[in-house]
Amino acid sequence: MSRPQSLVVVSPQAWRVLMSPVRTEIAEALRCGGAMSMSELASATGRPADSLYRHVELLREAGFVVPAGFRKNGRHIEQLVDVAADDFLLELNDAQGEQENLAVVDTVRSFARATERAVRDASRARELRFEQGSRNISINYEIGWLTPEAFQEVRALVRRLKSIMDEGKRKREGRMYMSFVVATPVVRKSRRRSGPRKGATRGKPHAKAATAG
Repeated sequence: MSRPQSLVVVSPQAWRVLMSPVRTEIAEALRCGGAMSMSELASATGRPADSLYRHVELLREAGFVVPAGFRKNGRHIEQLVDVAADDFLLELNDAQGEQENLAVVDTVRSFARATERAVRDASRARELRFEQGSRNISINYEIGWLTPEAFQEVRALVRRLKSIMDEGKRKREGRMYMSFVVATPVVRKSRRRSGPRKGATRGKPHAKAATAG
């Protein structure tokens, strides 16, 4: 049975259920691999099956995961689960709401932890490649000024990256990769009220870029 293309989430509380690092990995594994049994989900996430049951149940209660039938495996009958949609979209109406802002913070924290775990595991397995021509990891960190028009260019690039990754989910060719990109306003605590100090140069960011790959 095909999934809906997207599920719009308007509740910050529901979204924060999804944004546990473990539950994020469960949902993404199902998005990539389709309906799975608990043992298959454990293999796909690299976590013990016993540790996943409660997380899957919380996702089901929040509407992110649905039952997907049963499958015979030898003498056993396995229940399958799947994500409720190909994509989850967070739409918040209250830009100043505390819960809304916390939901976004939880999103970044969850994705960052999942990315850190993926890099760490690849490093421990000696799967990272740095040689010219075979490099398989790319890292970039920047602080700079963007006009509204330039920010929209950045958003367009992020959407393009997403479309490439989504195409990879459908084709399942090559090897599995993870990407995580954030573009956010920067607020320095010492300057929230005072603004830029007199005579400050605005042409260069105060932090140098760090790029690998």
